Amino acid sequence: MFGRGKKAGLADVSQSLRKSRVRSEIMMYLYNDYPDASHPAEIAKNTGIDSKNVLKGLRGTSWLDAVKSLLKQGVVEEIERENGTFYRLSERGKSLVESQQEA
Repeated sequence: MFGRGKKAGLADVSQSLRKSRVRSEIMMYLYNDYPDASHPAEIAKNTGIDSKNVLKGLRGTSWLDAVKSLLKQGVVEEIERENGTFYRLSERGKSLVESQQEA
């Protein structure tokens, strides 16, 4: 479905987002906060999504599900800081959201 070791195409990512409310809401939150990065707890608080589910959407839950994670799809990037790990929408993710809004 997503190719072996390659980033998914935008059509694949778009389909994956349609199947997951959690991933879609995380993407929209990060889009509205772009270019700033957010901590998972902040994303959870502001979206009303449980923090465990936010992490699952960002990173996946297992090797099988990780392929659908926002990180593996290349639409979100991880930023390590002294006070933790933060996430922000990548340029690719921004382009995807904007192309869906135009449609």
